[in-house]
Amino acid sequence: MKKAMVFLAGLLLSAAGQASAQERTVEALDLPRWVAEDVVSFFNDPSTIQFSGPTRIPSTRVIVGDVGSLGGPFTLAGEVDGDLVVVNGDLVFETGATITGNVLIVGGRVLGEELGEIGGDLRVFDEPLRYVRRGNRIVAAGGRPSQEAGFGSDFPWGDARFTVKAGQNYNRVEGLPVMFGPSIRTGGSDPLRLDLFGIWRTEMGVDLDEEDFGWALRAEQSLGGRDRLRFGGTYFSMVDPIEDWGLTNLEASLATFILHKDYRDYYERKGWSAFARFRFPYLPVELSAEYFDEEHEFAQVRSPWSLTKNNDPWREQPMVAEGGLRYLEGRLNLDTRNHPGDPTDGWFLQASVRQGLGGDLAIPEHRSRPEAQGALVPAAEYETDFLTGFLDLRSYLRVGPGSSLNLRGVLAGTLNDVPLPPQFQHALGGVGSLPGHVLFTGDCGARREIRGYDVTSNEVTVRNPVFPSYGCDQIALFQAEFRGSLFLDWSFGDWDEGDEDPWGRDWSWYPSIELSPNWAAFFNLGRGYTLDGLGDTDTLMDLGVGLYLGDLGFYYAFPLNEDENGDRDGQFFIRLSRRF
Repeated sequence: MKKAMVFLAGLLLSAAGQASAQERTVEALDLPRWVAEDVVSFFNDPSTIQFSGPTRIPSTRVIVGDVGSLGGPFTLAGEVDGDLVVVNGDLVFETGATITGNVLIVGGRVLGEELGEIGGDLRVFDEPLRYVRRGNRIVAAGGRPSQEAGFGSDFPWGDARFTVKAGQNYNRVEGLPVMFGPSIRTGGSDPLRLDLFGIWRTEMGVDLDEEDFGWALRAEQSLGGRDRLRFGGTYFSMVDPIEDWGLTNLEASLATFILHKDYRDYYERKGWSAFARFRFPYLPVELSAEYFDEEHEFAQVRSPWSLTKNNDPWREQPMVAEGGLRYLEGRLNLDTRNHPGDPTDGWFLQASVRQGLGGDLAIPEHRSRPEAQGALVPAAEYETDFLTGFLDLRSYLRVGPGSSLNLRGVLAGTLNDVPLPPQFQHALGGVGSLPGHVLFTGDCGARREIRGYDVTSNEVTVRNPVFPSYGCDQIALFQAEFRGSLFLDWSFGDWDEGDEDPWGRDWSWYPSIELSPNWAAFFNLGRGYTLDGLGDTDTLMDLGVGLYLGDLGFYYAFPLNEDENGDRDGQFFIRLSRRF
């Protein structure tokens, strides 16, 4: 499995590198989503020199800077010392025309290219960009204005806001983490952003103790225009889930709040990091690297309120290796999907590698049973030179009108035969991975027994029942899903602005509701591994069907393996987003 992870990551990095190194490309393709986003960002950059409608740059003129043209044709006899983007119009070269940078044409053609000179890349897309104008800014049609719209031409110096928002998710450790504080961003094409958030946890109640507060401070500087290169640092104290890739934060929060079922386990992180991120222009590729220096601690289960089963005890937490840790993390993101929320075509890749650089992580001394008379288990240190990877690769293939075949593979775990601390392990089972099996079925035996661990908080010692570990050193997961349409389209309140009913009443204010039911059939297969092989899981499989309306899905999954009691009980579940 490790060789497969390295091979796939290398193959995709090589493909991304070849794509970025390509110097001259003319493409007659549908307009990719990431190109539209980059074009919008290009035009909304305060440093971009804009032209609208038919434009001609004479041979005697030199424009220094990036140039954007809406409409056309854009006729060039002089020189553009920078990049040029022409939207919904042709680029016409006359003799002696020169462009020193890259050229992008969206919804147009290049005429007379042999008469001029282009110093960078040339890319042409036949499909026009659908957009609306908001002052001197543009927004892709069907998209929402930027959440940072205030950081625009109306506030050229930048902006400052006081923000109150929910943190990661409602959970059995914090309740609801509430983040509050100022967010500051300077103007220009290379803004500096500062986020200075404190974290109040509802489980703190009104008896506020400064030791119970968390914080998330972040400084980020952009370079190269349009957020292509960003670097900065963070300083934090927060409770994080050990794994969060199976469910969205909203789904995890509602399950905890309504069903009294927390699908995640958590640990506490305190420390700082320094990072750099690079996004390739007009390519769906982003690379990042981040150095971390942290302290890890066990996160004690509290008693947050839930709508049902409020008097029931919460599920135990696993122990984690406590102490200091330094590590370096690299990430690669590639996203060619036609739509991030409801894709029917394209690829998605998320890959990361973590290299431990030293520290003093150790499982603390604890009891073999939760009771005080349980045998004492001595502390055990972990090696901190581990190397671990995570690869999530998805393919979306449209096979007919309203139908698609979607495939996903996840490989994760150690890459250098060094056992992973519990907070870096992985587990399978439950709604996020193998929904036909109960939560953490594939945890490599981490939850076969309960132990006892004492935590001292505010000079009060609390005895916690805990699991000795979280999961497996390595996992492999394969998912396949066929999605089809029922070819029904029910609309309620489909009113355009100014529409009237037969009685002369204007209903344009009324919300439009569209119900287009679809169905899905899926199959999942996964397995967990330990380094010694003694705790390897069986190959777990399930299959199921679902009916969904937009993002709301109702599913039933049936396990193809018997559980420890020899039963095969199907699982009904609801999702508020796509499974993948």
